[in-house]
Amino acid sequence: MATADRYLAEGEELVYVTRQHWTTVLAEFFALIIVIAVAAGLLWMLPKGEDWTPWVTYVIVLVAVIAAIVFWLVPTLKWWSTLYILTSRRLMYRYGLLSKNGRDMPLTRVNDVTFSISLWERVMRYGNLSVQSASEQEGMELRKVPRAEWLQGEIYRQVEEAIRRSSPPGASGEAGPSGPSAPHEP
Repeated sequence: MATADRYLAEGEELVYVTRQHWTTVLAEFFALIIVIAVAAGLLWMLPKGEDWTPWVTYVIVLVAVIAAIVFWLVPTLKWWSTLYILTSRRLMYRYGLLSKNGRDMPLTRVNDVTFSISLWERVMRYGNLSVQSASEQEGMELRKVPRAEWLQGEIYRQVEEAIRRSSPPGASGEAGPSGPSAPHEP
């Protein structure tokens, strides 16, 4: 996703990018349908041929447009601008329309990743993730994440890979490129 590429640091690889599940904006879609239906009903009930009919028509359309912007467009743009990004080094949460906000968690600091999925969320294939870090800051909550169980596993895979990359060969008793590490003499 080209939008997420701008958040990458040098040498960092994009693993997964997602937005909140589409059901997040389902209520806003129904609000748009209600706004259109009410406006259409009011326009249909207006008497034809009256001098004031065009002005009332303009007012109804203007109110409907404002209501559509407030109840549908703004929440949909907020949903669109919310990104959950997993890279080879970090887990990122970006959100905001006019002012951007973000939170990053280095993968080497991740201690625990838990998910919660209700019955409805299982049917719709999304859930919530709670990511706890080794720092004193509170963890990161990712709400309405598509494929939450899969993402939990992928985060753990990337954490293991990041830890493996950050530790020198032979540091944990593993064999380096030249074989097993020999004990150091004083």
